[in-house]
Amino acid sequence: MSERNCFIAITHSHECLQWLGQSLRDEGDLIPADSPTTERVVQLADAIGASIIFVQLNPADYRQEALLIEGIIAAKPFLPVIVVADSFDQNLLLTVIRLGARDFIKSGSRASEVVAEVKRLIPREGSLPASHNDQNGKITSVISARPGSDSPMLALHLALAIQETEPTLLLDLGVPHGDAMLYLGLTSSYSFIDAIRSLRRIDSTLIQTGFGRHKSGLTVLSMPEDSWTGAQFTAADVCVLLRSLRRHFSRIVLNLGGMVDSDFLLLLLANVDQIVLLVEQSVPSCRQNMQLVKHLREEKVSLVNTGVVVDRYLSKMPPGAESIAQSFGLPLLSTLSSSGMARLATMNSGESMFELSANDPYSINVRKLAEKLLDGQAGPVEKAPGMLHKLISALIPAHDKS
Repeated sequence: MSERNCFIAITHSHECLQWLGQSLRDEGDLIPADSPTTERVVQLADAIGASIIFVQLNPADYRQEALLIEGIIAAKPFLPVIVVADSFDQNLLLTVIRLGARDFIKSGSRASEVVAEVKRLIPREGSLPASHNDQNGKITSVISARPGSDSPMLALHLALAIQETEPTLLLDLGVPHGDAMLYLGLTSSYSFIDAIRSLRRIDSTLIQTGFGRHKSGLTVLSMPEDSWTGAQFTAADVCVLLRSLRRHFSRIVLNLGGMVDSDFLLLLLANVDQIVLLVEQSVPSCRQNMQLVKHLREEKVSLVNTGVVVDRYLSKMPPGAESIAQSFGLPLLSTLSSSGMARLATMNSGESMFELSANDPYSINVRKLAEKLLDGQAGPVEKAPGMLHKLISALIPAHDKS
């Protein structure tokens, strides 16, 4: 099997979902059920090929969960169900066993214990050998607290550089919407929202006919430029779509520039493999991005595979790039030159900087960054914050730090 395992979580607390997600991060994708009904859970399990379903019991009254477990097992007798609860007494254990659940785990158990149960229940031929991980599409996200042209510019050129090596999708969800498509001179009536609405029809034919396609072979899917505030979709819908897109592309570059303090951002970052934090050399940019990183850490978003890229960098002006990265507690991946005329030409011509200014320092450094990301060098460890962190923190009002 060349894909990651997929698990469904039916929980009534955010803490339980976070704990399961962190415990199973290396084992597969955890998708929260958007509706705790037997029909919807079975439908979701069929759509994603679920390996295990986790059901958290309500400590006060678990009759509803018991009926749900019974219905799932009746419909999918070979799909393991694991019950999660804060504690188990004799009566509860007997109830769980009689319902047909395969096992039970106490909430907050060590990750090693959760993984051990998962590996015990997944058939040997259904497990995922480590050597096959690279056969499942990897998602690299570009994030920045400041909306504008810099994030889509970096994301699209990263995607173009990676496309030269592997089939790549540029997923442009940043703010403002649709910039990457405009920079590449592309138009498409099919958007990310349309893909959400047609989850069951996502196949190679739809991708080839509906998604945007650049002459380099790069595939592009974007948010619609017009308002999409009325669009209705769930966390499970997004997870299923990303999992489906991973099957069709070796690499996905996800632009999330300008998105801050939203559940949608947290959901997307929970499903990526690498994060590139794009920061300018200025104090305002560092300040806003520091607040973003602080928020991500508070929400328990893993930043293990995260690195900093300093944009519009002037080596002779302080603060230095290493100092900026250290202030975020993250490794430095690259610096990018201003290249104002080359960027403007790209934005207005529909041609990439690789075509217009292949020898520009920006083009050269983006290609080097793409090589790092392909090698998995997005940042193995988090470093201690540096002196610039103290300076920026001093500029953040007290109510922002709470």
